[in-house]
Amino acid sequence: MNNFAKIIEVERGDMKFAYVQNDEINYLDLFDQFLAEEGHHQLLDPSDKLERYTYLINHNQSKFIFKIDGGVEHRLERKLIAKITGDFYFNLIRKLAKISLDKCDIAYELYLVAFDKRTKRHYMIFNFIEGRSLKWEEMREYGDQVKNCIEKLHSYNLVSNDVHGGNFILTPDGKIKAIDLTNSGFIWLTKANDAIEAQERFDIKIKVPFFAMAIKMFTHGFKRLSRKIRGKED
Repeated sequence: MNNFAKIIEVERGDMKFAYVQNDEINYLDLFDQFLAEEGHHQLLDPSDKLERYTYLINHNQSKFIFKIDGGVEHRLERKLIAKITGDFYFNLIRKLAKISLDKCDIAYELYLVAFDKRTKRHYMIFNFIEGRSLKWEEMREYGDQVKNCIEKLHSYNLVSNDVHGGNFILTPDGKIKAIDLTNSGFIWLTKANDAIEAQERFDIKIKVPFFAMAIKMFTHGFKRLSRKIRGKED
């Protein structure tokens, strides 16, 4: 059973790691094993983004997701935000560990994050969630659960920032879990993105601070007006 209260951070050569302590699985060993056998694992949904891959790992009758993100952020504002808030994935593992510790079963679990300072690659090991993505029309059907899921994520300063069926998994026992989360940047503002998208796309009302919603509604309306003036569709 995972002890999510304990996150271990170590460095090994050019690699920096953060992983959850587990009495049954050594995630560092699992990481090393994957790298040794990378070409033998099932590649899931190859990304159209450079150097971003997702693999399925079978280990001792359990399934894990291994993700490689080699994308380097070139936008100055994102680099500055990262300098202030810290590494995206290392922050993410701490927040998801807190959710698991609180037994709040609303998202995936992140077991290991590694960063190669030489190649600038990130590596992650997640749990594999059994189930399927929600269809677009099902977002309304499961609206109460989606609303509850998003509002709980917000309480841990995590956001979806892209509310659609593909980012929510329906498990065999009927639970809704969120995937592809965001935890960087100005989260208090990004929460309003979730509220706007949920309301406009699926008539799901999410509670967020009034001031954040007011700012986002203004910028959202300005962008739509700009696109309309330029003759582009929403």
